[in-house]
Amino acid sequence: MSSNEIIQYYDDLIRLAVSKCKSQADAEDLVGDTMLAACVYRHKGGEIEHLKTWLVNTLYHKYNDNLRKKYRSPVMVCFDEGLDIPDEDNDDYLASEEAAKVRKELNHLAYITREVLIRFYYGGQSVADIAKGLDIPEGTVKSRLSAGRSQMKKGLEAMETGENYLPGELYLTFGGSAGLKGEPLSLVEGDLIAKNLLILAYEKPLTISELSRAIGIPAAYMEPIVKKLVDGELMVQTEGNKLYSDFIITKPQDVLKNFKPQLDFAHKHFDTVWNILRRMSDRISELSYVQNMSTAEKTILERYAILKALQDFQHFGTGKVEAPRFPKRKDGGRWFAQAVAFDAGYHTKEYQEAQEYAIQGGHRTSEATSVGRTKRIRLYEFDTTLWDSPHRYGGAYELYFEHIIPMLWYIYDDIPLEDADIPNEFISYMPTLETVGLIGYSKDKPYVKIPVMEKASYQELCALVQTATEEIKSAIGGEFATLITSMKTWIPKHLTSVPELYRYHDAAKYFVMAIVREAYEKGLHLKGVDDCCPPVVLVYEE
Repeated sequence: MSSNEIIQYYDDLIRLAVSKCKSQADAEDLVGDTMLAACVYRHKGGEIEHLKTWLVNTLYHKYNDNLRKKYRSPVMVCFDEGLDIPDEDNDDYLASEEAAKVRKELNHLAYITREVLIRFYYGGQSVADIAKGLDIPEGTVKSRLSAGRSQMKKGLEAMETGENYLPGELYLTFGGSAGLKGEPLSLVEGDLIAKNLLILAYEKPLTISELSRAIGIPAAYMEPIVKKLVDGELMVQTEGNKLYSDFIITKPQDVLKNFKPQLDFAHKHFDTVWNILRRMSDRISELSYVQNMSTAEKTILERYAILKALQDFQHFGTGKVEAPRFPKRKDGGRWFAQAVAFDAGYHTKEYQEAQEYAIQGGHRTSEATSVGRTKRIRLYEFDTTLWDSPHRYGGAYELYFEHIIPMLWYIYDDIPLEDADIPNEFISYMPTLETVGLIGYSKDKPYVKIPVMEKASYQELCALVQTATEEIKSAIGGEFATLITSMKTWIPKHLTSVPELYRYHDAAKYFVMAIVREAYEKGLHLKGVDDCCPPVVLVYEE
């Protein structure tokens, strides 16, 4: 790895740094430190497998390190009732190790306690003045003073034995429909502090002070982040002012325990399952509207039907577990979140290899109404890593889900995009849509490359899929249910909002693509495919 290879990411890093820092100079310093770290690491013999990811993570770490340094010297206070506040002009005391420890510990207190201590000791206010200023009873002021002194004393005593928290990474996903501002993903996007607060508050509820000490950041700087997470419903605040993460979080080590058993199960029953799916594919190919499709459309439709049959069976494998109804959220969405948390320094190679066997997000449905001459249009999608793009929306997440259906329909119905209400920013995204296999070009004119069908035709397809699903269920359903029940995900006792079905996700996560990939490796599936072939269909009602 050469210096030039590092420098080529300068523009990407500077854009990221500018979004985090308050000035261009700070951003340039941050990028310089990041690149220097890469050069030093290389000079010492280190190997960086994924350079851009390494640089981005290092930039985040250095940014948060700078935050911690900045936060550690805001105000001085003495917490012992028997001591007077040293004269603030006493430079010797202000620079002392004792004062630094006191300031640091004060910063870890929650606002309701911290504010009382600052006003009493640093501001010299009486109990009565504090009560009036904060609009709380004098007895409450006294109890908070006592509690604050006690918490600070314990914190100072434990300070010498505490260990620095090494930040991890959290990869959040969700099922359902996103909020108006992209929640829940937008609540943690690019925010390493928010992610680590959620990780820390998962296994047991913690106070803001406990979280502050654990993460090593003053409570004052964490409180707006915590409020954002609570308001966004990723975190819950109890009546006792404790906080916990209100969704299921797993670790890659736990997920991988379920990987090989599913591959072994799929291999054991492959012939039985694939014979059922082959018969289904033969019946689909005989449908009149399918016979009129192009070869590419037929391949995509077969992919979609196979994945849907297998995933529907996977859901049946949970037995009597009821599929949850997505709750209506404050942000306007309806969703359940889930995440994978990586410890600092975790080597992800084995986990990344396993993800080749995972469907990204399951069977996703998007809908638009009154587009052109249609009453309703739905886009049904699977995202895989086999001749597919697992994130076909790329960097245009919000634009994709808002405009992809109208764009595909206007192209299909031969309506000029110039006459459509589609922003130029998304129209400029069309080369990417071609790359991921949603559209093609003929004589410089775009056409829809995926199957487009009426609702009645789609229902006919789904009937054949359901028949295949029931056949698989009859053949191996009982054994499959026993397997995944034995691998159900553990969750903390206080976490009561997680749907039971979500505890089976990792237990059945790899089965579908284990069947599909074995068929591909045996030459039974996707013959001759050498380009992006997304399992996506567009269904309309006139």
